[in-house]
Order: sequence, then C-alpha cells, then structure tokens
Amino acid sequence: MTEGRHCQVHLLDDRRLELLVQPKLLARELLDLVASHFNLKEKEYFGITFIDDTGQQNWLQLDHRVLDHDLPKKPGPTILHFAVRFYIESISFLKDKTTVELFFLNAKACVHKGQIEVESETIFKLAAFILQEAKGDYTSDE
Repeated sequence: MTEGRHCQVHLLDDRRLELLVQPKLLARELLDLVASHFNLKEKEYFGITFIDDTGQQNWLQLDHRVLDHDLPKKPGPTILHFAVRFYIESISFLKDKTTVELFFLNAKACVHKGQIEVESETIFKLAAFILQEAKGDYTSDE
C-alpha cells in the first residue's frame, strides 16, 4: 500500500486539489506544486494553512515536512488552504497579473468569511467591484 496521507488543498478560485502527501514532502514543495496550478511566479506572498484540532489556523512552515505539522486527526482527507500569507503596501508592487488576481480572490474570501471587518458602505463598493470583475463594465440596454 502507498504510504502517505490524503489531503485536499482548497484553492482561492474554489478549485480543490486531491493529493496523497508522501512522508518526505516538504511544505515548500507542496507550495510549489500548488503554485504551478496557477503558473504563479510570485510565490513568496503565499502559503498553505490548516485548522488544527483546537480550531486555530496555522501556517505550514516551508522548511518542515508537511506531515511533521500538528495536522488534525479527523478521519478523511486533511483539509489545507492556499492563501495570501504576506501582504504588501500596494498591489501596484506586484509584477504578475496572476498574483493580483489571487490577492483579489483572497480578499474576497476573507470579507465573505468575516475574517476582515468592513463597514456597510464599503461592502457595497466591494460588491460592485466584484460584479464588475465577474460581469464586466455596465452598459446601458439602450
């Protein structure tokens, strides 16, 4: 039987990667694998998280093996999340459009989950931007 642990990595675009994580796999290698699904060049801003048995969010340490972390002991695949780990002062510093898109998706998910508190006036502006991103600029029917 193949040694390892079944994991499911939730991506920012709502896709899920099903993986069998081998005992020697480093978290950095897992991050590289996940980043390759986006052709992501600016990986240094991102990381992979998990929720431990106490409900706390933890980041995988890139220089440690994935399975050496205190991953939850629940039955079924271990759930991991790909997310922005390091924020920058302005997205204008980002060089690649894929990175900008992933920052956007991460911010959208954080607002939706209530991880970022937003005033009601701002939430409507953000919703308008999301609609514009999803459906394009408004054009009159006339």
